[in-house]
Amino acid sequence: MTKTQLIGEIYKAFEGVTLEDGVGLWEGRALDDRIQDMTEYNRLKTKDEREDWQKIPIVDLYKCNSSLSFFDAKGMRFHLGLLLLFDLEVFLAEEDELHEDKTFKHFPPEVRFALTYQLESDYSRDRFSLLNTPQITCVVHFLEYALQEKEQYMQQYAVTPNARFDKHYKELVHAITHWKVKALIQ
Repeated sequence: MTKTQLIGEIYKAFEGVTLEDGVGLWEGRALDDRIQDMTEYNRLKTKDEREDWQKIPIVDLYKCNSSLSFFDAKGMRFHLGLLLLFDLEVFLAEEDELHEDKTFKHFPPEVRFALTYQLESDYSRDRFSLLNTPQITCVVHFLEYALQEKEQYMQQYAVTPNARFDKHYKELVHAITHWKVKALIQ
């Protein structure tokens, strides 16, 4: 699958998904910051886009990069399309603008980690539980694309596999298998 095909598949699979009463980016940040003041918590929560994930500014993904760890199932389903596109560098122009500002000190969300780490845990099962078959298929294709990129990089630069590289490679292969099984169960 080409990058262009994958991008189209993602847009289609996540089209029309809303946040409903799920945890959004800013609420996730409030949870991560352990904000106890309900006025401040609600102020952040009201900043969340709830209807159209395509309207979320890329800068918010950076400012709320830890929110990925605090999404519930509705939050994950709502944001995942955007996060996959973000990792595929669809928004590179916007990111380049952010990085031109030397005072901007935020890191990007770790999408691949979220899709590969401890997938058998109750935590992961719960937060990915609302994904439908086309959305899970997007995850499979996304991870296969990531694996293909890794293999091409190794060939192009004659990289000799090492322990760290092998670990990431094996995690991707394991995650692809996990997500394929999940798609079959749907």
